[in-house]
Amino acid sequence: MKRLYGIVTPMVTPFNRDGQVDWKALADLTDYLLAGGVHALYPLGTTGEAAFMTVRERQEVAEAVVERVQGRVPGVVQVGAIPTADAVALARHAVQIGADGIAAVTPYYFRYSDEELVAYFEAIARSVPEDVPIYLYNIPSHTGNDLKPATVARLAQAFPNVIGIKNSMGDLDRLRAYRRTREDFSVLVGGDSLLAAAYLEGCDGAVSGPSQLAPTVYVRLFAALEAGDFGTAAVLQRRVSTICEVAGFGHVPTIKGLMRAMGLPGGWVRAPFQEVASDHVDAASRKLKGLLA
Repeated sequence: MKRLYGIVTPMVTPFNRDGQVDWKALADLTDYLLAGGVHALYPLGTTGEAAFMTVRERQEVAEAVVERVQGRVPGVVQVGAIPTADAVALARHAVQIGADGIAAVTPYYFRYSDEELVAYFEAIARSVPEDVPIYLYNIPSHTGNDLKPATVARLAQAFPNVIGIKNSMGDLDRLRAYRRTREDFSVLVGGDSLLAAAYLEGCDGAVSGPSQLAPTVYVRLFAALEAGDFGTAAVLQRRVSTICEVAGFGHVPTIKGLMRAMGLPGGWVRAPFQEVASDHVDAASRKLKGLLA
């Protein structure tokens, strides 16, 4: 089973001003990220505004990205949704179109018991073949639901193809706890400022929304870590942390505003998001360009 490692970019979904998917921009974004050397693509996550999209729209975007990637890097489709039936439909579709794996965020809006979370992920896992890699996705700041280490271990024991988790809590202790789930269990960090520290703790990489603003910087950081060049890694980690801060710590309207200012194919946000003020984007863009000089 293909595993995620390195810099995994959760792509924005480019929308036109009228809120429709901009298919040309999506293709251009895919090509730009591949040219930037990222190790995998992860469409339809938090940064991809999947929560604002219909099931059919998500399927169409997944099809477009997987077809464009053509196996050059792993393409893992985020399928988490409420109700559970939608997540199951998205998971089955991702397999049908040839995605290299799926990821699933916890259900959101309501608070769910551990048993309800287990049932949700079990339904997703049972809906796909046993050789399809599945990544859990924990971001309780957005979903209101936390995947506790004991719950993750329970799922990983029941389903060997639950091979990892993306954790966006910004907590090294939690990353360590997830690493103990299973000897081969993969942990990816969602907080850019923890990338180097997480790597040294045995994590496999980062799923970073801001990485699409400067993919080569992130890729260089990971390469320095792999090479054991920790002096260079320390310098690049500080730069990555500042890029993330300038990008509003993953704030989607800020990322898209910066992408437009830099001439990148990020498109516009979909309501209820609103675009950030132009003066804020201009100031952030100047600071970002200084980091990339």
